[in-house]
Amino acid sequence: MFILFFLLVMIMYVPMSYYVGYRLWQVLKHFFPNFSTLVYIMVFTICCCLIILNFTVGRWLPHTVSEVVITAGLYWLVSIIYLFAVILIFDFIRFLSRFLHLTLPYCTSIPYAGLIAVAFVTCLLIYGTWNARQVQITPYEVIINKDAGSFEELNVVMVSDLHLSTIVHNGRLKEMVEKINALNPDLVLIPGDIIEDTQVFIEQNMLDTFKELKARYGVFLSPGNHEYYGGSIEVIVESLEQIGFQVLRDSYVQVADSFYVVGREDSAASYSGFVRNNLPQVLDGVDKNLPIILLDHQPVALKEAQNEGVDLQVSGHTHKGQAFPANLITSRLFEKDYGYLKKGSYQLIVTCGYGTWGPPLRIGSNPEIVHISISFHNT
Repeated sequence: MFILFFLLVMIMYVPMSYYVGYRLWQVLKHFFPNFSTLVYIMVFTICCCLIILNFTVGRWLPHTVSEVVITAGLYWLVSIIYLFAVILIFDFIRFLSRFLHLTLPYCTSIPYAGLIAVAFVTCLLIYGTWNARQVQITPYEVIINKDAGSFEELNVVMVSDLHLSTIVHNGRLKEMVEKINALNPDLVLIPGDIIEDTQVFIEQNMLDTFKELKARYGVFLSPGNHEYYGGSIEVIVESLEQIGFQVLRDSYVQVADSFYVVGREDSAASYSGFVRNNLPQVLDGVDKNLPIILLDHQPVALKEAQNEGVDLQVSGHTHKGQAFPANLITSRLFEKDYGYLKKGSYQLIVTCGYGTWGPPLRIGSNPEIVHISISFHNT
């Protein structure tokens, strides 16, 4: 799977890099005609190889060096993608103008178009990096037509895809905990991709920060694919359970004899030798006359959840693409890649997440904490 993903990236990345590199060289030679060709090729090649180092020998580099290489390489990858798109648009305009015998302004010539592209992409990356820190509270009002005992309402906070690491560090986690506590939740739900780097999680004492998270009836988590990719799922579960969080892996808890919180193993569980059971097995013994709230990291198998009487599913994983135009891909891969979906009595909320994966930027999406007000109406 990894090799296939790496090859797909390289098939696109290499020709895009060559195209961008050639155009940028034309820009550089126009404004600095004496600049060394050899130096340019060496610097550009090194920058292009950063992402390849990340995919290949990155894990064996010293931790600090690895983080620098990974971050720089991912920023460079995003830069190449956006530069490729912008420069290609300018080239298409010039081609079209020649075909139609049109006269274009001088700023569309290769040197100036390249300069405009670099300036535009630089501003875009700066904006995306800033935007990745602008956390918003996204409210939803949900009605579940079931009796929940003494509960008429439930104040729920859901946050996903923290990806705790040197990028989404302990300071960011503290901000999140403070914002959630200010909402005075009855429940906190975290459907996966919590810890990206277990070593950093331990070194920065993030567990102590998590201890400050308060919810009247508890904090419930389910694992995401990144918990399994890192191979540290058992360490993560043990650490979080030590502070009283309930990690649900194809299991459920009945809260105050009034409703159920169910958590799924992620579909990537097989990477660490675990099996994701089917939902009927997971819900064996559940009284479906009571409300059922499901945590499933990826918004998949929606029909199964609907058929099994799930009232509300909360998911993450998609990041809403995180950076345009990746959202066009996630919207095709998932029936609902962001927001609210209702099918009969089944309801789904997909969050674009709190943290970032890869480059620490967001373009076309915002980091968020989801605030869900649930009303129970017995019909």
